Amino acid sequence: MINSTADLLFIFDFHYNPYVLFSLWAVLISSVLLYLIVSKGIQVSANRWFAFVLITIILWGLFEALNRFSATAVSSDFWNVSAMIGWAFVAPAFLGFTLTYIGNDKFLTSIGRQLLVFGPAFVFLFLGWTTGLINNRNIEQFQRVFYGWESPSASFFWLVIAWIDGLFIISLFLLIRHWIKVKDAVKKRQTSLFIVAVLIPIVGGSITNGIMPILGMTVFPAAVLLTSVMSLIVTYAILKYKLFVITPATVVSSIVDTMHEMLIVFNPNYVIEFVNPAVEAVLGYGQEKLVGEPLSKLFEGNWEDVREKYLDPVYEGKTVSGIDLNLVSASGEKIPVSFSASALKDLKGTTFGIVGVATDISKIRDLFSDVTAERNKLTTTIESIADGVIALDFAGTVIMTNPAVLKMLSLSEGDVVGKNLDTVVTMTEDDRRIKFKDLITKRKLTEDTVIAQKENIKLNTNFGKEAYVNLTSSAIKEGSEAGLGAIVTLNDISKEKEFEEMKIDFVSMAAHELRTPLTAIRGYLSVLQEEITAHLSKEQNSFLDKAFISSSQLAALVENLLSVSRIERGAMKLEAEPQDWKGILNEVVANYTPLAKEKEIKLVLNALSDLPKVLVDKFRISEVLSNLIGNALNYTNAGGSVELSAEFDKKNNTVITRVKDTGQGIPESALPHLFTKFFRVSGVLEQGSKGTGLGLYISKAIINMHHGEIWVESIEGKGSTFSFSVPIAAELTPIKPKTEGAKPKRVFVRKVRAESKVLA
Repeated sequence: MINSTADLLFIFDFHYNPYVLFSLWAVLISSVLLYLIVSKGIQVSANRWFAFVLITIILWGLFEALNRFSATAVSSDFWNVSAMIGWAFVAPAFLGFTLTYIGNDKFLTSIGRQLLVFGPAFVFLFLGWTTGLINNRNIEQFQRVFYGWESPSASFFWLVIAWIDGLFIISLFLLIRHWIKVKDAVKKRQTSLFIVAVLIPIVGGSITNGIMPILGMTVFPAAVLLTSVMSLIVTYAILKYKLFVITPATVVSSIVDTMHEMLIVFNPNYVIEFVNPAVEAVLGYGQEKLVGEPLSKLFEGNWEDVREKYLDPVYEGKTVSGIDLNLVSASGEKIPVSFSASALKDLKGTTFGIVGVATDISKIRDLFSDVTAERNKLTTTIESIADGVIALDFAGTVIMTNPAVLKMLSLSEGDVVGKNLDTVVTMTEDDRRIKFKDLITKRKLTEDTVIAQKENIKLNTNFGKEAYVNLTSSAIKEGSEAGLGAIVTLNDISKEKEFEEMKIDFVSMAAHELRTPLTAIRGYLSVLQEEITAHLSKEQNSFLDKAFISSSQLAALVENLLSVSRIERGAMKLEAEPQDWKGILNEVVANYTPLAKEKEIKLVLNALSDLPKVLVDKFRISEVLSNLIGNALNYTNAGGSVELSAEFDKKNNTVITRVKDTGQGIPESALPHLFTKFFRVSGVLEQGSKGTGLGLYISKAIINMHHGEIWVESIEGKGSTFSFSVPIAAELTPIKPKTEGAKPKRVFVRKVRAESKVLA
């Protein structure tokens, strides 16, 4: 064993020994064979495995040569152990080659099986280097012999020999079994050469390098040379019979063996002569079960019909392609296939056979059935829903409709399907024409998307039919592949629209009818208050004031109802003119200062910076301000404050006005509904309020007509801030449409007592 630096120098202490030529001869033979094998292509797995075998022999022979060159026992010990890198792996590598040769190359793709075959080699190599169990490392027992050095066998050396011989014997058994099974004469000769080759190291190598040393007999160790002879015979078989050379024939053979389609070759007598492995995979017949059998075996029941229609014409020079047939499997089950056939002809043009290719379409048929069922289910669903459905392609052509659309538009399917949507129906939203391009997206979608949602859309057909709908246009991500631009659903609201018109008409009529007597009542009450107040008691004056306040509230309700009616009819018009916003704010605050003092609430108009003029209808915008300030005062307790402020938003060229109070605040759940008709907050805010829920709705409508926005921020218990924006005068050209009816009448302003309530 090497115990010091000085010992390391001895491993390169060599002198000439003529027996080293046997080892070098093995190295030379294996190197030449390795070159020949690699030159034929290592893309083939068998070639790679055999190249591995040759590399192990080269390493074994090289280290054995250095061992025989050794002049000292120390040098011999080192090179003898190094030789294990080669000879410990020869047998497992040859087993891998054998498995590949017999067609079982997938065996060693498993990591577990790789460890089973190669793991012991690494264990023995480790033990050989680190212990004296495999190789005798006691150099005192080394003795010089004619071929170099030898030492007594180690205690577990026999186990390594048994393992190596065991792997070679397994390879031999696999080769013999393959030789028995194979029918081809050339294959038998090839396999015979391999059997003879593997016997050489099993017999000769085991005796010279295993059995004799274990028995303590001195004999020339010729295992590496004999293993080289084995490699020489195997290489001869590879090169002579072109076992693993890549040629067009082997490529075609590999394709035929690995293709998923069933390949059936039969002669003019309709006798099967060849089938590929796919036939067994699909039909369950082994190759030996079909070769030599009549083709009718695969077409039981309809053979004559198949032969006359599809096979006989092939002999006449025709080609059969994509015919749907049923083949009978080994279990008697009918397998649907797509069958194609073409003739095999000799040089004279005579047909001597037919090649049939059959593709299993069971899954395709199942998929087709599923798709058909889903389509029928979808069609039934679409036809049964009440909403109209229109499918458009990317050019706006109607692909499909459901009965609801045809009924809605009083059209037939021929009037709609295949026509451009814009030519079938005219869609308008607030006098703006909607075209199919507004309903189809141009971008590539990554998920199903809603393109457009529109309400109160007016539809007109070329035949004079009119309808109102809520429209939703959607697109699916696979639409570009299917040519589907959009799916448009139409919810018919014509009757609701009609009822809404009737309701508006009724409200408008009732409000107009109530306005005249209310005006008279308020006038007479006003006269009584002015004429006879001095002759009435305090309690009677209180009754008279309450009657006037109630009539005023009722009059405000009527005016609000009329305003709502005008808004929904589109009859409310604006006379927008450039206005001094500071002046408008000061006027409104001045009107509400007495009420704020009476309720002991601090009403503040913050110092305003220079504000540009705004384009507003002064009367309508003052109505909004009065509504917001009145609400703030109504819902703020004594001792609280209401703050009014405004600022110029340069980014959007608007003036933003805020009304902030320290009142009770608004519940978060009520915020989304705050600007809808007749909505009133339930709970504490409702107590004592006589509001109708129309004030904020009207305010929002007026702000929208000014091209502005209105919003609210509120924390329950801490107060609310209502904000709205209006455009500056430079943004829009003043338009003064005629208002409906006469200008508003002059309003008599009188002092209002604390009992009055502000409408919300």
